[in-house]
Amino acid sequence: MPELTEVKIMSDFINQNSKHRFNKAWHVEKGNNPKPFEWEHKFNVSADSSGKELLLNFYNRVGQELKIWVFMGMNGNWKYVPTNEWNQTKFVRMRLDDESGNSLLLYGGFMGPKYSVGKPFTGTKRGPDPTKEFEKFKSNVLNNLDKKVFDKPLCEVLLNQEYFNGIGNYLRSTIIHYGGVNPFDSGRKSLSENPHILDLCRDIPLKSYQLNGGQLRDWSNPFDNDSKEFEEWVYYQKGLSCKDKGGRTFWFEEKWKDLCPYKINQKKSGKSKV
Repeated sequence: MPELTEVKIMSDFINQNSKHRFNKAWHVEKGNNPKPFEWEHKFNVSADSSGKELLLNFYNRVGQELKIWVFMGMNGNWKYVPTNEWNQTKFVRMRLDDESGNSLLLYGGFMGPKYSVGKPFTGTKRGPDPTKEFEKFKSNVLNNLDKKVFDKPLCEVLLNQEYFNGIGNYLRSTIIHYGGVNPFDSGRKSLSENPHILDLCRDIPLKSYQLNGGQLRDWSNPFDNDSKEFEEWVYYQKGLSCKDKGGRTFWFEEKWKDLCPYKINQKKSGKSKV
């Protein structure tokens, strides 16, 4: 799943490819069946990110605005293609046609992206983005350490989006690795005794962004940047692994083996993309 870093990269990609005004916006349903948005005027587009969510802002010269919240799912991504070739991309979810004859496409297959027009998603509570609102992020965690969720091991707590918005599977493994802490201590104990972990929740995603982000199994950088340095730096598919209670694979250093409360996978790690 694209994490904070990758969603930030996507927003950069959208902004870079939104230099022309757009003529038309389309919802695209199953089978690449497009249906137009109810939007009458030519418009500009800007994008921003907050944790794992991406925000699109449509605005035109008569002062109208439309906000669209996008959740990228397991494999959502964007591409910029000639409009007459848009249908060559499978599983398109949104299509934005610009005046230059090109289109921005949001696409992704099973468990792919979804979006909410005009209002944020409901249900999932998301805390402040640790890279953009660090002090709010930090306060949101430290002021809630008495909550039951922090009874869980640190490796599970870091995936809770109410407190660690944008942190996902590879980021948590890398944060814990560079933090040098026991991943199986309770989140409360770990974060009370090791507040530098909160700093790493900001610094590790920013470092990942600097290194062009993770080339995940179902996601690749739309800028097609070299990921070699990232793969050497990231702590993922290295050391030992286990399945946490949420069913997610977690990678950790062998020195924590005897403290692991989960069944450790027997298959040895191999070098591969995130």
